[in-house]
Amino acid sequence: MKNPTLLKMAAYSLALSMTLVACSKDDDDDDMPKVNQTIETPATYEFQRNGSSSVSYSGQTDRLNQVAEMKAYIQDATDNETSISEQDLIAMFRNTGGNGGGHFDSSSTKQLENKTFDEDRSYFLDLFASAALASDSITVQAADGKAGILTRSNGNKFLVDTNGHEFTQAVEKGLMGATFFYQIASVYLSDDKIGDAVNNTDLESGKNYTAMEHHMDEAFGYVGAPVDFKSNYNGTGTVRYWGKYSNSHDGLIGCNDNLMDAFKTARAAITAKEMEVKEEQIALINAEMEKIIAASAIHYINDAIGQSNDGDRLHVLSEAYYFLKALKYASFEHRKISATQVDSLLNTFGINMWQVNTTDLNQVKSTLSSTYDLDSVKDQL
Repeated sequence: MKNPTLLKMAAYSLALSMTLVACSKDDDDDDMPKVNQTIETPATYEFQRNGSSSVSYSGQTDRLNQVAEMKAYIQDATDNETSISEQDLIAMFRNTGGNGGGHFDSSSTKQLENKTFDEDRSYFLDLFASAALASDSITVQAADGKAGILTRSNGNKFLVDTNGHEFTQAVEKGLMGATFFYQIASVYLSDDKIGDAVNNTDLESGKNYTAMEHHMDEAFGYVGAPVDFKSNYNGTGTVRYWGKYSNSHDGLIGCNDNLMDAFKTARAAITAKEMEVKEEQIALINAEMEKIIAASAIHYINDAIGQSNDGDRLHVLSEAYYFLKALKYASFEHRKISATQVDSLLNTFGINMWQVNTTDLNQVKSTLSSTYDLDSVKDQL
């Protein structure tokens, strides 16, 4: 009788194909037959064990939703010309009461603050205080050194601080870097979470995954891509945050398939206990994420150059600034650019959006494009 455990393993969606390489000699260990394992990955980021899904990243989905609701809170106050409460934003950041102090549409035990880069938690608390103060001028036209409202050429209004930073972008793009990318690159894809010492043998208590498998899934959850994400994605799944920006640049730099193939192969390698393959794919994920971030910063720099409308210009400058800042949250070994270099580029960019000049923007753009091999597409991004 066949072993039922082996039958279940054979039915498992992550099949391993084995290729035997024959040798012409048999008198040397180096000439013994070798096994080259290639890992077959599923078409989508869906993995099963014993007929049930072994993937879970609901906590990451909750946090993505929370950032969207924080951004909407600020924008709604801007549109309706009402005050912003510092305490409301803090309650949402900390998810007070499990529903953001009553400001979230759903309940969750997850929060953003404890997943945000330690040194930047106080930055966001200060940002919330600044937003509340700026909302006292929510009907006032902003100017250099004066917080208030700016209007884009499409009629959309947004609130800025005294340096012209758009609060909705500082929250959304800021947390995309300090929380989402930081958690992907420096937490969940680190040795502490998916290194060889992490349990990948026993299932977590009451769960259908190992700790290492789960940590890989949680990294994927922070991307904001649907499970069937692929090149030139036009499926029915929700694409947001890093997934959205990967998709927007895919036609020029082909990042969707690169990113998804690496995530799927890394997850399959973990289940197959092929640690060398896992490490290779993690390096590919990190490189692709860095490139997507750099491409996004270049994109908005391009948008800013030549803009004459203050509203249009400061809106895209805010996006470019916070995408550039996101690059500092990578801590993996082969990062293309160091945190010190990012700080230098931010200094070149300048903190005052009203005074950013084209020469400095082109310098930042040139550095990013050469660093990330984007010179051939830098003007099209």
